[in-house]
Amino acid sequence: MKKKVRKIGAFLIACMFALTCLVIPQDAFASERTGSLTIYYHGITPQGNQAVLSGAEFSLYEAGKKIENEWKLQGAFEASGVDLTDMSSSGQRKAAEKLYNFTVKENLVGESRTTGSNGRVLFRNLTEGMYLCVPRGEVSHDNGLFRSAPFLVFIPEVDENGNVRYDVTVEPKSEWVENETKPQEPVPPQEEPENKKENGAKTGDETNIWLYTLLLFGCAGIVIFAGKKEH
Repeated sequence: MKKKVRKIGAFLIACMFALTCLVIPQDAFASERTGSLTIYYHGITPQGNQAVLSGAEFSLYEAGKKIENEWKLQGAFEASGVDLTDMSSSGQRKAAEKLYNFTVKENLVGESRTTGSNGRVLFRNLTEGMYLCVPRGEVSHDNGLFRSAPFLVFIPEVDENGNVRYDVTVEPKSEWVENETKPQEPVPPQEEPENKKENGAKTGDETNIWLYTLLLFGCAGIVIFAGKKEH
């Protein structure tokens, strides 16, 4: 009898545990998956040459989360009031620009990294969400500059075929800008300024010589005249 009671008790406990597992969402047992973002920064020169852009700094901000299939701003970005309803390409560009302006206004600091000699930079351990990526400044190349606009990145990324990728790679669109800063032309030296001084000095010397000569002839004439008068 006691054995039957124990078996029944164990069976009831197992049933309760199974029901508990069905009620609690599976996400509660699993930690949130993380991903990564690789940025490959390059451009095309006006001559059609491929340019790998090293030394470019990018700042990354976690701006939002997907809640009930809708993107919602999170953290400090909630106060920006940016509308995330339009998630088309143009809508994302507008939202990224507004979010960037908000970071400037509020002096928000993101995680910053710089591209290496291969034009790539990697951000690791990114939780699921929407990120604002901001290129810092322009990158000089040959006789020009490359620059890009802020953009949004989503972890994970879902492509047109429904494939989900947690390790995302993006290639920001870069724009070529002519370098407006022209090197200053050297100032040509003045033509022989010292010669002018020398010429002026010589003119004065010649005047003095003529004056001395006239005085000498005058004195000689006086002496000759005085000698004739005595005779």
